[in-house]
Amino acid sequence: MKVQMNTMLRSALLMSAASASLLAAPSIAQAQTAGEATVDVGEIVVTGSRIRRDTFSSPQPLAVVSAEAIREQGQVSLGDLLLDQPVINPATNSQNSSGTLFLAGQTRADIRGLGPTRTLVLMDNRRLPFSDASSPAVDLNTIPSLMVERIETIAGGVSAVYGSEAIAGVVNFIMKKEQDGLELDIQGGVTQEGDGEEYRAGFNWGSKFFDDKLNILIGGEVASQDTIMQRDRSFGNPGIRRDTRVTPQPIIPASRANTSPFATFQLIGGALGTARSVTLDARNPTNVVRLSAACSTATVQPDCQDPALFYSGPAYNTLQGKSNRQVIRGYADYKITDTWKAFVDLSYLHGSGYGIFQPAFSSAAGGGTMPVVLRGDNAYLNGAGATAAALRAEWLAAGKTFTQGSTAQVGKFWQEFGGRDVKAEREQVKYTGGIEGKFQTFGRDVSMDSYVQYSEVTGTTISFNVPNVARVQQATDAVLLNGAVVCRDAAARAAGCTPWDLVNGASREAILWTNGVASSDQKLSQTVAGINFATDLFDLPAGPVGVAFGGEYRKEKSQFVQDALSASGALFFNAIGTRQGEYDVREAYAEVRIPLLKDVPFAEELTVEAAGRVSDYSTIGGTDQWRVNVTWAPVKDVRFRATESTAVRAPNIVELFAPQGRNFTTTALDPCDSANFRAATAAQQAARRVTCAAAIPGYNPTTFVSNIGTGRPSLALLQGGNPDLGAEKAHTFQYGVVINPRWVPNLQISADFFKYNITDQVGSIPINTLLGALCYDDASRPIEQNQFCQQIRRDRTGATTGGLQGGIFEVVLVQQNVASVKVEGWDYSVSYGFQTEDLFGKDYGSIAMRVDATWMYQWALQGLPTQAYTQFANTITNATPEWKGNASLRWTYDKFSFTWSTLYFGSMIANQAQQAGVIDPFKTGDYFRHDIRATYRLNDDIRLRAGVVNAFNKKPPQLPETFAGTGTGSSQYDNAGRFFFVGANMEF
Repeated sequence: MKVQMNTMLRSALLMSAASASLLAAPSIAQAQTAGEATVDVGEIVVTGSRIRRDTFSSPQPLAVVSAEAIREQGQVSLGDLLLDQPVINPATNSQNSSGTLFLAGQTRADIRGLGPTRTLVLMDNRRLPFSDASSPAVDLNTIPSLMVERIETIAGGVSAVYGSEAIAGVVNFIMKKEQDGLELDIQGGVTQEGDGEEYRAGFNWGSKFFDDKLNILIGGEVASQDTIMQRDRSFGNPGIRRDTRVTPQPIIPASRANTSPFATFQLIGGALGTARSVTLDARNPTNVVRLSAACSTATVQPDCQDPALFYSGPAYNTLQGKSNRQVIRGYADYKITDTWKAFVDLSYLHGSGYGIFQPAFSSAAGGGTMPVVLRGDNAYLNGAGATAAALRAEWLAAGKTFTQGSTAQVGKFWQEFGGRDVKAEREQVKYTGGIEGKFQTFGRDVSMDSYVQYSEVTGTTISFNVPNVARVQQATDAVLLNGAVVCRDAAARAAGCTPWDLVNGASREAILWTNGVASSDQKLSQTVAGINFATDLFDLPAGPVGVAFGGEYRKEKSQFVQDALSASGALFFNAIGTRQGEYDVREAYAEVRIPLLKDVPFAEELTVEAAGRVSDYSTIGGTDQWRVNVTWAPVKDVRFRATESTAVRAPNIVELFAPQGRNFTTTALDPCDSANFRAATAAQQAARRVTCAAAIPGYNPTTFVSNIGTGRPSLALLQGGNPDLGAEKAHTFQYGVVINPRWVPNLQISADFFKYNITDQVGSIPINTLLGALCYDDASRPIEQNQFCQQIRRDRTGATTGGLQGGIFEVVLVQQNVASVKVEGWDYSVSYGFQTEDLFGKDYGSIAMRVDATWMYQWALQGLPTQAYTQFANTITNATPEWKGNASLRWTYDKFSFTWSTLYFGSMIANQAQQAGVIDPFKTGDYFRHDIRATYRLNDDIRLRAGVVNAFNKKPPQLPETFAGTGTGSSQYDNAGRFFFVGANMEF
């Protein structure tokens, strides 16, 4: 179909190349002015609807990033590119994935900060497979950027069109389908500091055969990002911290490097921070320093601040991790007839990411993953040397003896092993095949497309320098036997145990015997089959009534397996075990678009659209979603749009099927215990008299002493997935206005309100909240009818609780549908473009300007139905600035173009607790990052580009170390500094 492209559409597409934050081409097409060129765009399907239309109109605000903008942006990762859009919040990306155990090298999309699991990622309107079994979401690095034609983003509930996960919105990658000849693209860059090197090289080759019936496109890409360490940047090294000695805890400089309060070597006589806390001075190991009692809390005393005494965080913290990827894609279609074609779309990815974590550690307070004690008869404590003598003096001063039963906890970062290096490798294959075309029924054209898609992801994660907990404990328990220093444990000696000298330093043999490697393997598969129809049912005076309908089948399978030592908890590692599960879902949907009025007074257009979807999950049963859109243009210049919708997210395999295993806690308090009963309010006491009596035989609130609590045995927790989870539900609203004043050509202004109400969000319940507020403090119903009380398992006979009738022997703490979220705000956009000749009478090229901004004044979380909402908007904790914006100015003249863009984050506070006024609020201050880019078309085939990201080398704000281990918000702010890049695109 031939249609005229209006002025606004052309201007917006021009500005798409100016900035990757482009909120896109106009959502609503306008009438054209005389003399404009006609462009055949054909019928297209715009993200957010499956009804075919002949313009780029959309019932909801649509953000578009063009292929040219992707090339010019200077980003190697598509995920990092999308971060400039105000509606996108930072999730896993190149600046923080290396600090995530299994996600190194990945980038993910997160609309409105609702989480990557609530943002649906599509390729050509079809789902992509999850990239990780431990945290199911789509890795955007699996998509070859050179083969992307455009990226379309809708922030708003579109589950009625696409199904689960589309609560926050959709990111849809529209891929290229044809290429005439060969296209090559290369790019490289480096920071001002000479690190963080990045490169990307890709190609597309396409041609047609057999009288243009067969179309083939093949493309590939290799990309790499190198490491940036915190120690190589001035911010956060040293950092800032709170002075907890005074109120309201003002911000003060940290006199040492950003570190943890754990000592490099710290022997504790009693609890952390007592007068007998001592450490070895790294500059002179014979110097035993007695730490101040304030070290455990304030961490601002002179001895606590001495960098020689403590582990250095910047030595191990990464600001950008290392990653590599290789992607290849092949697409082909064959025209069976003039109206039907068959297609295949195949792709392969190999990706690797590298991360580094702080060394393994032992807590000076005891407990934890690897508790280590020094015994009084330790051979090295009682050995020769000044260090041993100084330690023995402290030992005696603490009232200890040199016997096996006299002990002190060891608090230590085990830097002898080095940082815990992680390497994650993944392979992904995706096969898609289908047919699409048109047929006629009742005199109407019906478009149909159907497809079958299979994807498989396999991966291995290896963690190095992960000590064997039992071997460390055995090696450090060194004694004299027949005049020789050996490991106390005879079985350990038989296994080759080499004693570890805690006083003078470990030998290489001891380090090798205690060191370990952890590994895990994963496999995910996704099978999808879908069929879609679209047609016009009949004509109304205002236009045809369009419909779309179809169905989809999907099956997801996932398996995650650790090595035996890791799964057993023998290593300093998360003992996750085996996670596996599967589910399938059958879905059907329908859409209708009804034009009610057109070209009449006070109604240039009045259109109503509606969509509905029903789903049947093998896990949660049936769900349904709906959406209604209304578009009204009273005059040509002004267009109002409104959307109301419901959306769902089905629980994923991890949330459903993660194995339930035992953990232990010493922090649980039994509300029925007499001491806790006395400390309760009158209302709580009244409830507990009823509920505790129902749970405990012969309960007496004045005499019952529980088997759990401070100083008592730990409580077993049964934790893991919950196969009884239900769907998360959302109710979303959007309404706004688009203004295209005829008297100012090429000016477009839009403002859109958004509101999300999410309920039944999956979350976990704190143990004492479960025991108290949700169970024993709630007498409104019998405990047999209270689901939370059923998670608390008491032994009424005392057989498993040391004879105590009614003692608690286990609590089930699995994921549940308990949380709610409210998000509210406005999106704004202003764009304007003009030809300089129109204003100045002489051709100096064209100017395109654009400003996009989001004002998110509410992002509130209710962790439990009984709790009040906690406000996280404007906090760095949730990476949700109240204001976020992007502005761009582009000048194009002949073969040259120049773009200046600015990214803005409003000032945020460090966390919500400070917002409540408990302590003096810390503010990040407003943040501006300026980027400069230029392109030059050497000839018809070669285009050159260069640019500077963060041209003024804006440093990220420093954050108190309590809230950011790297000294700043690594996912939010640019932490690489000034970055230079050059690139070239060539077509042959």
